[in-house]
Amino acid sequence: MENQELLLTTSQSSQQFSVSLWDYNTKNVLKLYKNGGTVPNKCLSVVGKDYILAAETSKPLLHAWPLNSQEIDKNIRLILPGPIICLAICPQNRYLAVAISTKLYVWQLSSGKLLSVQQRHFQPITCIKFSSDGEYVVVGGEDGILVVYFLANLIAIHHSLLAQSSIGQVEPVYTRNDHSMPIRDIHLGCFGRNSRIATCSADHTARLYTLATGDLLLCLVFKEQLTSILFDSPCWNLYIGTTSGLVKQFNLKSPPRTLNHFVETTKDFIGHKNKIVALALNCSNSILATGAEDNFVYTWEIKSKQILQKFEHTASISNVKFVQNYANFHVQTLKPQVVIKSLERSIEHDSEDFVVSKVQTEDIDFSDDENGMQKEVTRKKLLKENVKLRIVNAQLYRAALEISKKYNM
Repeated sequence: MENQELLLTTSQSSQQFSVSLWDYNTKNVLKLYKNGGTVPNKCLSVVGKDYILAAETSKPLLHAWPLNSQEIDKNIRLILPGPIICLAICPQNRYLAVAISTKLYVWQLSSGKLLSVQQRHFQPITCIKFSSDGEYVVVGGEDGILVVYFLANLIAIHHSLLAQSSIGQVEPVYTRNDHSMPIRDIHLGCFGRNSRIATCSADHTARLYTLATGDLLLCLVFKEQLTSILFDSPCWNLYIGTTSGLVKQFNLKSPPRTLNHFVETTKDFIGHKNKIVALALNCSNSILATGAEDNFVYTWEIKSKQILQKFEHTASISNVKFVQNYANFHVQTLKPQVVIKSLERSIEHDSEDFVVSKVQTEDIDFSDDENGMQKEVTRKKLLKENVKLRIVNAQLYRAALEISKKYNM
């Protein structure tokens, strides 16, 4: 039977390729995606059934490879405001979220429009995740802060007809400040708003939250620093990568009775010689893939905890990802269903389409310099207020039209 899933890996070396595609059962290399430089951790994604998207280390660039081609699509120019730390694509393949230093950027892929720039973190962002239904965006940072947004609130800024500087930052659904050191990884379940959030940190703790409310369900304390985390589809088992190279498994079917629990013994996957960098599970939750700084990717049978295959690279691993064996990997000519446009770098153009006439104010007596300056400040305030009122009126008019159309139908 044809393998239904394939394995994507990247490493810190790009001498021969940037991304490799494997048949993980036979260890055959199916494709080598080239000329994209080295890909940082958490900077690899598959867009729909059409493209592989990856950032380049220390450069403000994203590269897009058609699934059937080993060369970058030169018609898609993705230049960003700065080097990327991590990225995520929403499940509907419509929006791209990227972390650049302490800021979260959100673009619409089909138009390339920059919809939102948020800055809630005091130190660089480390990871971004979308919920499985695309409703939430979850962001963690080196400051240990977990921030959860509604995606609708982030992208609605673009349609508000006001420049972002006039609106201010979007209010998150909630923030959590439980971790005392950097958040290293985040994983979300596959049950939409009813999912759980799992986080792991350099403070030796892994925490579970409810996605919708942010309630802390469990805090697991380990003896060493944690680097990566995920749980299986039913949320029955938690898999945690560590700095020592062990991958720990914790059973969530029978959780401890206390909120804080010190983990003394776990079922470990023993094999790597260095820090775990990335974890991935296949669709059936039967095979675990692990990547580490020892230059190896291992696939494991979860039931027996035995190594199935070893994939050696020339440098430290940075990303490991299971991907469906799409037909587009094998076609001669790709007919993409997902549209990716060049990304805009500015959001400040939203209000430029409005022509605002000057407000007639009282005559200014320029013989009195101080009085004249005060009146000029007042006039500028009135002009700004006039702009906002016109925009609000336009929004109310559009809303009234929509309501009218709905009820007339």
